[in-house]
Amino acid sequence: MTDTGMPQSISMLNNGLLRHIMDHSREAILVVDMQQMVLVDANQLACLMLAYTRSELIGLPLANIECSLQDVFFWEALRADLQADGRAIAESEWISRHGMSFPVEKRVSTFADQGSEFFVIHAEDITHRRELVEGQVHLVAQLQSSLDATAEGILSIDLNGNVVNINQRFTRMWQLNDELLAARDEALMFAHLKNASQDADNFFASLEKIQHDPNLETEDLIALKDGRYFICVSKPEFMRDRRVGRVFSVRDITQMKEAECSLVAARDAAEKASKEKSRMLEALLVSESRLRRLVNSSLIGIMQGNLNGRLTEANDVLLQLAGVQRLEFEQSGMSWLDRTTEESHVAHHNAMAEIRLYGQAKPFEGELIREDGVRIPVMIGLAQLEGSLEEWVGFVLDLTEQRKADRIKSEFISVVSHELRTPLTSIRGALGLLESGVAGELTAKTMQLIKVAHRNCQRLGILVNDILDMEKLASGKMVINIERFDLVAVTRQAMEANAGYAQALNVRYRITDHPENAWAMGDNVRVMQVFANLLSNAAKFSPNGAEVQIRISDISGIYKIEVEDHGQGIPIAFRDQIFKKFAQADGTNTRQQGGTGLGLNITKTFVEKMGGEIGFETEEGKGSIFWFTLLACAHRRHDR
Repeated sequence: MTDTGMPQSISMLNNGLLRHIMDHSREAILVVDMQQMVLVDANQLACLMLAYTRSELIGLPLANIECSLQDVFFWEALRADLQADGRAIAESEWISRHGMSFPVEKRVSTFADQGSEFFVIHAEDITHRRELVEGQVHLVAQLQSSLDATAEGILSIDLNGNVVNINQRFTRMWQLNDELLAARDEALMFAHLKNASQDADNFFASLEKIQHDPNLETEDLIALKDGRYFICVSKPEFMRDRRVGRVFSVRDITQMKEAECSLVAARDAAEKASKEKSRMLEALLVSESRLRRLVNSSLIGIMQGNLNGRLTEANDVLLQLAGVQRLEFEQSGMSWLDRTTEESHVAHHNAMAEIRLYGQAKPFEGELIREDGVRIPVMIGLAQLEGSLEEWVGFVLDLTEQRKADRIKSEFISVVSHELRTPLTSIRGALGLLESGVAGELTAKTMQLIKVAHRNCQRLGILVNDILDMEKLASGKMVINIERFDLVAVTRQAMEANAGYAQALNVRYRITDHPENAWAMGDNVRVMQVFANLLSNAAKFSPNGAEVQIRISDISGIYKIEVEDHGQGIPIAFRDQIFKKFAQADGTNTRQQGGTGLGLNITKTFVEKMGGEIGFETEEGKGSIFWFTLLACAHRRHDR
């Protein structure tokens, strides 16, 4: 090889080696001209991810494949930081040739060659990574929901004495206050438990033993000052064979203890009455006969079965529901699973699993198949038969009439409400015309009567609309259109729409704080209804000449909207009822202001259906703040 050919061969080798390295990289690689921000090179993986050929990508503006608004700020910040190291890592959204967007993590470095400067982008598709994170978040939420749904109180403490988990049942059982929950301190928690206990010596003795033997499992009986009895089981908690803390499981056995005391008393009475055995047997037979008559005269179907679903006992009501004769049942028996629909089997098996764990299951709805094939809607409750691990007792309530009544009620409300709307609209329009003077000048007394009638007609119209909304929500017919909208603009529209109502009460609305742009996800029509209820309530309970303040704040992708008044606040006794149907405080001011008692219940339902939350803060004598949240969405380039 000649000397002149050697550099050319090395250059060709370097170029081929560079192309080989790029095309066999596990990451997508793009080379971007720093001045024009266009692609000058791409490896095979980048072409596959974006569904372009290499020749199609070269010369393509980078903005054509990046679809995230944050990328604009990213590149500006990176250019400003070039004097440092010119390196950065960020997440972005790329869009393929077919219009499909996908998330990537990009690592950017700078490169200069022969007076030209370039950005080199190493990118990795992180779709799977995000799915894993979302799955883990969902799993944690499911685990917490399961923990809150359990019939036992659960307390989990780490090795440092910090409370790491506590379910709602434990909080209610021990009546823990907010300060104690916020402290999450083991010593304070056990001090509260000791103060509430009357006899817990064994339990606290076990705590002493645990200090010397952390792997010890304990089970203790705790007697409380209020007469309740708890069983507390504690076990060490492990993660990958490493002890990370201890879990306490508390179950209320007060009823069991009372039953035990009753059994002891019955046993003593039986021993004392041994000489009257024959009379007691006769009395027992009479009692059994009465009990059977009582069971058979019940309006609820009662049954007893085994783990295979085979019924061993059934009262007349259940047999009548199933269309089975008593003689046929006694001769051939009956399978409960054969008499219920396949959809009901899953709920039945779940209930049996609950029985094995807790001794009883939550009632559930299903369908009973009658002998003639007719399906009957029923409510079913199951519990383990006392003293037996193989048998259970069940209660079956026929829901046919209840379903009919619910349907008739719904149809009646709908018909009545719609029938009222038309005449109300006419009456309200006529009264409005009279009040505006269309029919000529009226006497002061007549005008006063017209105004009273007009106001009452408007209140009746609001009631009809609220009842219609409640009926639609209850029947599932209410349509919620989730879309992107300008929250600040809707807020101002709501203030203008309700300004007349506020002026009539000599109250004004003012928005005191809000982001420059607030694009949210929701149904803007329903959001207007939410604002109407909250703003009218705030004006209604504000003193004369007061100001109602509205604030919008951005909290980690969530918009929180607050409506604050300076009225008398909400009475303590009424706070738990505030969002229930037909809820109205008994105060004189509340009754004078009027209202249907449905507005806040409808408001809460609307907010929750749009994926938000609603609540309030209040202090008697100073006023109230009602707030709700909506999901935020990304801003777009054309947003103003």
